[in-house]
Amino acid sequence: MRRFIIVLISIILLILDNSLSPFISIKGIYPSLLFIFAIAYSIINGKKEAVFIGVISGLLQDIFFFNGFGINALVNMLCCLFAGLVGEGIWRNKKLIPVGTMFVTTSLRVFGIFIIMYLLKIKVDVLRGIFAGLYNSIIMFFAYPLFYKFLYNDEEKTKWRFK
Repeated sequence: MRRFIIVLISIILLILDNSLSPFISIKGIYPSLLFIFAIAYSIINGKKEAVFIGVISGLLQDIFFFNGFGINALVNMLCCLFAGLVGEGIWRNKKLIPVGTMFVTTSLRVFGIFIIMYLLKIKVDVLRGIFAGLYNSIIMFFAYPLFYKFLYNDEEKTKWRFK
């Protein structure tokens, strides 16, 4: 049931990405709310859940990515896996590392897509991607505490197991 809710939230964020984000763009650069959620989810829940959200978010983004289906799924999965590994070694309730991780993973995502598109002989503007990383990081700064309260369950994480 939890994964179903996460997929539903991802679909809603994809709709917001394509309908609301262009209105908050700065010089044609706008954030990816779905990717921000995926990275926050990965940091909070670890690498096992990171692979799930990375593939789901990537497949949803691939619906609107006409030049190569599956590229976003692969790159998002790797970025979320990286974020999940980072999340296992930090205090998750602090927001400085998640904000930095957001910038790094967005940059890695842009470079990953650039490399794949370069091999396919399709041009990608890397500089716009770096600025999108800054924009994503600013939104992560304000949104991460909300994601943390929503996604982190203290009882579930500290449950004792007796046999």
